[in-house]
Amino acid sequence: MKNPKILGHRGASGYAPENTMEAFRLAIQQHADGFEIDIHITKDGEIVVIHDDTIDRTSNGTGVVTELTLAELKQFNYNVGFEEQFPTAEIPTLSQVLELVKAHDLYLNIEIKDIMTNTGKYDGLNIAAANLVKEFGLVDQVIFSSFNHHSMAELKQACPEIKTALLHFSKLYKGEEYARSAYADALHPLFSIVDKSTVEQAHQAGVQMNAWTVNQPADIEAMIVAGVDAIITDYPDTAYRLRESKQA
Repeated sequence: MKNPKILGHRGASGYAPENTMEAFRLAIQQHADGFEIDIHITKDGEIVVIHDDTIDRTSNGTGVVTELTLAELKQFNYNVGFEEQFPTAEIPTLSQVLELVKAHDLYLNIEIKDIMTNTGKYDGLNIAAANLVKEFGLVDQVIFSSFNHHSMAELKQACPEIKTALLHFSKLYKGEEYARSAYADALHPLFSIVDKSTVEQAHQAGVQMNAWTVNQPADIEAMIVAGVDAIITDYPDTAYRLRESKQA
């Protein structure tokens, strides 16, 4: 049975404020092999790690990420929902996360939140982030993903050495062929549409299968049995325990 990687979804976000250094460090303590993060671009061109295009849900501030500078974003507290356990948590830059990944020899899934490319504000974010990954010497430890499959194909053509993945909610017809047509290295499906046969078909075509967001023990076990390459979860400790018990 394959031993899947365990990636903390926005860090160990079941226990700590999502997409913060606190959540990433906790994921490491919980034996995660790495994490999944989301990136946006600031008003002054810095790449920051946050899921939403606004800071309203996860911080004590309000505003659109692309309309605020990094310095302005750093003024707010990103600990919503975890105020007692984590009195302070700031928005990290991609560079900060890459430093942590390098220091601990981790694997990183960078989701590019560039759905709104018609605004023009996200143009080039994929290439800029890939160049940063190359600067850190982490090409072999990073995979990019997006629901914007055009963005991933564009990234692969510009940077062939960078690994890319296609995010999707629904089952794809001949998904492995579709992935190859977009030059993608992996498919990132919602876990509930994954079974052993779809994983095997992908693997036969040389395409990885990384499932998200898998939180219930029974679902984590099902993904291990299905043979996925990575399990993206809010609870790395649970996934680690179940993975190790399967190996015993």
